[in-house]
Amino acid sequence: MSAPSLGELVEMAGAVWPILQNAITSGRLFRPQCHLTDPDPDILCEWDVRIPLADGTHVTANVFRSKSAAARGEKVPVVMCAHPYDNHLIPALGKTPLGGPPQQYRLIPQEDAPTFSTLTSWEAPDPNFWVRAGYAVVNMNMPGYANSGGRPTLFSASQTEAFGEAIDWVGTREWCTGKVGLSGVSYLAISQYAVAAGQTSRGVPSCLRAISPWEGISNLFQDMFREGGVAETGFPVFWWHTEVRPTINCSVEEFGASEGHLPQEVAEAHPFYDDYWRAKVPALEAIDLPMLICASFSDQGLHSRGSLRAFRKARSAQKWLYTHRRLKWDSYYSDEVLGLTRAFFDCFLKDDTENGFLDQAPVRLEIRSSRETIHEVREEQEWPIARTSYRRLYLASEELTEAAVPKESELIYDARTGQLRLRFAFTEDTELTGYMKLRLWVEARSDGTEPTPDDMILFAGVEKIDGHGQKVRFYGSVGNHADIMTRGLLAVSRRKLDRAQSTRWEPVLKNDQDEKLQAGQIVSVEIALNASSTFFAAGEGIELIVSPTEIVPSPPFRKDARTNRGVHVIYLGGRYDSHLLIPVVPATH
Repeated sequence: MSAPSLGELVEMAGAVWPILQNAITSGRLFRPQCHLTDPDPDILCEWDVRIPLADGTHVTANVFRSKSAAARGEKVPVVMCAHPYDNHLIPALGKTPLGGPPQQYRLIPQEDAPTFSTLTSWEAPDPNFWVRAGYAVVNMNMPGYANSGGRPTLFSASQTEAFGEAIDWVGTREWCTGKVGLSGVSYLAISQYAVAAGQTSRGVPSCLRAISPWEGISNLFQDMFREGGVAETGFPVFWWHTEVRPTINCSVEEFGASEGHLPQEVAEAHPFYDDYWRAKVPALEAIDLPMLICASFSDQGLHSRGSLRAFRKARSAQKWLYTHRRLKWDSYYSDEVLGLTRAFFDCFLKDDTENGFLDQAPVRLEIRSSRETIHEVREEQEWPIARTSYRRLYLASEELTEAAVPKESELIYDARTGQLRLRFAFTEDTELTGYMKLRLWVEARSDGTEPTPDDMILFAGVEKIDGHGQKVRFYGSVGNHADIMTRGLLAVSRRKLDRAQSTRWEPVLKNDQDEKLQAGQIVSVEIALNASSTFFAAGEGIELIVSPTEIVPSPPFRKDARTNRGVHVIYLGGRYDSHLLIPVVPATH
């Protein structure tokens, strides 16, 4: 692979530098936030096992098994993952920076310090835990990455085909019981959906029995690359240069020719929801396997929306949802989650139906009061919660109010530097769990120095405010320790809704064309805010924020809001029913 060009270095610096700077100043670059444990001496490590594929190429996998079980000729089920991140990048092989953990633990802030063994690659199952639990672990490189053959692609049908073949190849080894489960975080979660939906030439792999996707996008366009119709210009650059580019087995030019575009080019090359994006969307409704899925309320702008969508749409009669508001790596490697996931796989891969897992409620709901405080962990029967009462809080001149505002008026802010903030206090203890939606009537207006803008980029967010009027912070995506409750955004030119997919509480954009604004035109828009779960004591409240720029900067995320200029006008009162829809969950006792 060739060295980065000057242009690539400049591009990379803009996306990576804020993360790197924080890693340096915090000391995390040389003191990564995790704990490494030594490999269990009973683990048999089989490196670079070649798995043949029907197209004549192969993928490689590292296989971890119990030496003692192998000596007894004992067959075991498999926990498997597949990704483009190179399964050699583990401390045990000396391929990681300074012999420590994968580089991401130096770059990205953690919540605390997750613990895993030196055999564990980025966001993958820990062989120490799973081999001791009576499983084998198979960690596979996707085609075209590291030393796997074939051509590298991203989120493609060819990856799904290879993964499906590999699952059945593993399941038919003499040491396997013929039962395979899938586990992993982020890309290692996303890769599970299509293969579980049977989007291969052979359908669902015969050996695949259960999946556990731990936080994963399920629609690349809607969830990240063009959330709200707005181009994401930061994360794809960061991801490409730090995690994908170093592992491809070809030149950058060859990758671009194979995939069509580099990740950082796709949002502009395919600005609308076209066949390019549709081909990368898993058929969630076809998933009929047992599924334990995680959706965090913290990973907004990346995996939160897609994980919850996957749970809602999968048709499986045996599916469970685990929610939290931690950082994903701390959660995935926690004792609680490891124990829960083991019980899940024991049930469906070892047929241990008496271990209590089947008695689990469908939804594990975590309600936070703040970043540090969990108010309650509760069992629920569905998502979203059926007893939710959706209430309107109307925009008024200086606050949010439960009563509709009879008199029409307007609120104006500068479209480059201004902001709108309106508060509402709860008079009794209140839980908001679920999706929020902001409905606004808006106009883009000239400030007299430039022509009237033909578009608006609106960033919306909701903060929690304590009883003293102070802001309350939460964990957010990619190591953010100072996030707000929920957020969303919209390019007003993309305001047309997909009525078949939208609900009362979650608008879904059509994203098939731009509808530019005319001078003086007032339009209604609906902005989807990510799901959250928050408790408010009486006297605490929320603050609605509408802004032309990102409300809480969260590197490496960066939205393209260059179209904003002039002034933004928000209409309210009378026929302009601008309001925030909030999900109030009544107490059960």
